[in-house]
Amino acid sequence: MLSLIREKMRMSLEGQLRPFRAARKAHRPTEGWLRAMRLATGTPVRQIAAYMRFSEKMVYQLERSEQMEKISLGRLGEMARALECDLVYGIVPWQQSLVDRAMAMVEKEIWRKRYEKVGLKRS
Repeated sequence: MLSLIREKMRMSLEGQLRPFRAARKAHRPTEGWLRAMRLATGTPVRQIAAYMRFSEKMVYQLERSEQMEKISLGRLGEMARALECDLVYGIVPWQQSLVDRAMAMVEKEIWRKRYEKVGLKRS
């Protein structure tokens, strides 16, 4: 029963990952997403600073920290909202789908058990 529930969860998650797999092909702008969106939308730094109750200098610092991949998800989300955007993130397996990874783990476990049996019979 538990394996059936896990399989349903895995299949559901696999469907949710499809857009993220496609998005993975897009590269982050060199200036970072925050600065790129601010410039593209024409949002003034003072407007973001007022929304976040920060100084304008702090807005630039947060943009820099995002560019350097040192910003927290919380701050990134706040900045996205200040830009009237949503923060969307996900974790995507590098090579295989979740189903393929699960099948590989099962196959590995089957082989491990076979080798253990062979090893036990020889003793």
